Amino acid sequence: MAKISIIIPVYNVENYLNRSLKTVTQQTFSDLEIVLIDDGSTDRSGELCDEWAKKDQRIRVLHQKNQGAGAARNHGLQVATGEYIGFVDSDDWIDIHMYEKLMDLLGRYPNAQIAMCGTQRTKGSDQEEIGKKKNAEVKVLDHDQMLRRFFREDGGESDFGIYTKLIRRDVLSEFHFVEGTISEDVMASYDFISHCDHMVMTSEKLYSYFDNRSGVTKSRASQKDFEYIRAFKKIACDIKKKEPGLFELAKVNYYRANFTILSKMKLYGFDREDEKLLLEYKKLKRIVRKHFREIWKIKMSFSRKLLLLYDCI
Repeated sequence: MAKISIIIPVYNVENYLNRSLKTVTQQTFSDLEIVLIDDGSTDRSGELCDEWAKKDQRIRVLHQKNQGAGAARNHGLQVATGEYIGFVDSDDWIDIHMYEKLMDLLGRYPNAQIAMCGTQRTKGSDQEEIGKKKNAEVKVLDHDQMLRRFFREDGGESDFGIYTKLIRRDVLSEFHFVEGTISEDVMASYDFISHCDHMVMTSEKLYSYFDNRSGVTKSRASQKDFEYIRAFKKIACDIKKKEPGLFELAKVNYYRANFTILSKMKLYGFDREDEKLLLEYKKLKRIVRKHFREIWKIKMSFSRKLLLLYDCI
């Protein structure tokens, strides 16, 4: 049985895949199973996956029709045999010591079911050095602390990415990714925490997130963006049942999600000929105005406060 299974969905990333897999296959923790799911790529990504499998016997390649990242990851979970599960996006790269360091943390803190590292965001076209931070801070969070961090009670940056986490297999025993949505990472991160008692974190930035996704974050708003709001509404409903003491915090995050999508619509626009989108825009504005005070009290940057004021005009 492989000690760690790394699941990597692949879709039309022929320009980045070699860079990513080079850092995965060169990990100093070598007892790996690397599961590549070619999600119906129309470029050479699928061929590159097969070429890598010929070079490294730890690599398994699955080819499927295009179904999205959630479905690809679910396919990977079905076949993965590792005692621990990690996820990497196929256009990102990781420090070659990443999984060794995360496994070391899990060994030092045996109560932890998840180990997590920091993320470096880069728009560079070439691989940059990561994981060089000295005197990295290590924290162990209990269940309540994990949820409060997820809801950004301290005003920290949003961190819903699953790719910085190494997860003990039993945490995922009944888990599957929501398919057909762009917000699967939000729901997945919440689900991981919901089934976890302790998590160990290092501030060391061992994962490099290649920020070439401006087409998603800075494009005109569409119906897909409202999946983000629905995810936080679903989470708030779940928290109300399971963790009522955190319901107010979850509810404020639902309001924040409305503010986030309203901001995108105002900054980057949307199709005003689409009557449904126009109605959604007006609804968002009503919600954000109604809950202005609650959103204003959230710890966030001065620029975000100004944006909130702008949204309510």
